[in-house]
Order: sequence, then structure tokens, then C-alpha cells
Amino acid sequence: MTVAVAFLQPGWADWEAGQVLPALREYYGVQVEIATPDGEPQTSIGGVLAAADYRFSDPVLADADVLLLIGSDAWADYEDSALFSLLRQAQADGKIIGAICAGTVAAARAGLLTGKAHTSNGADWLAKTAPGYAGADGYVDTAKAVTDGRLVTAAGTSPVTFSAAICRLVAPEAGAAHDEYVAMFAKEFEG
Repeated sequence: MTVAVAFLQPGWADWEAGQVLPALREYYGVQVEIATPDGEPQTSIGGVLAAADYRFSDPVLADADVLLLIGSDAWADYEDSALFSLLRQAQADGKIIGAICAGTVAAARAGLLTGKAHTSNGADWLAKTAPGYAGADGYVDTAKAVTDGRLVTAAGTSPVTFSAAICRLVAPEAGAAHDEYVAMFAKEFEG
């Protein structure tokens, strides 16, 4: 069974997890687990309390197939060499890594964006929040998620295309179903 771990900081963004986690679990049978910095429950921006299965430092996280860095203002000041090492090893092992909103700061600090096309909440914002990160020349200014290999990045305003991009990597055989998923949510903005 495919296992996805969502890394949730205090104040995690409900809408960024709210698309990708149910899509993975409901449509593709992925086992979803939650990691928090200290293994304690974390409350979202909207007041949802998420129980943790793991702490960021738990070695078992290296066995996950998908690692999702969900946005939170807490990423801006977060430095954790063990987590960054885990992310680098996951990337080297060809695992799927998704970073949305401020989760891209952790990806930048871990060095995951080097030589990769990527996006975030703005090129200037990412450069200011993760000063000197390697790979800034690969920044793509777009409102949709960007996929480069098995790395998916997105602005916090792009949870639907982020979810679809992650799901495309998890279940490429689903083909057009991913486009139908995006189209389903886009109906709200038609006309």
C-alpha cells in the first residue's frame, strides 16, 4: 500500500491539505499519515485539530512513498537538519515530494529546488523567506502547481492543481481522471 505523510506545522492551512489528502485516500487508496514537529496534535488556521502519527524526526518516515509539506507560517522560521536530510534522501530515492505555500520554504532550505522547475507564493517572497536558496533560477511564475520529476510545488492559492499533480504521480494510470478532477473544481469559476 502507498503511504503518504503530511507534515503539519502549527497553523497548517486547511485548504492545502483539504484537497490532496482526501483525494489520495478516497480515490487512490493511499494510506494517509500525519507528522508534526513534536508528535503532538496541531491546530490548523481554521481551528481543526489534527492528531499526529509521528514526529518529524521519526526514522519510520523514510519508508513513506509520498511526503507532503503543507503550508503554515511556522515554516518561515523552521530549521531542522534532520528533516531536511530526510527530504534530500527521499528525493534521491525517487519518492514523491509535494510542497505547497510556505512548505516550499522547507523544500528550498533542504536544497530540493536546485536544478528543478518550481513555484511558490512568489519569487520575491520565496527568496526573502529562504534567502540564498539554490535553484532560484528555476522559479516559474504561475498560478498552477509545477511538477519537475517527482517534485511538485505550488502556491497556497493552488490546492486543486497541487492535489491533481500529486495524484498524477501516485496513479498515472488514471489518465484523464486527473483533468476531470481539476475541471470539477473549476466549474465554480465558469461564466
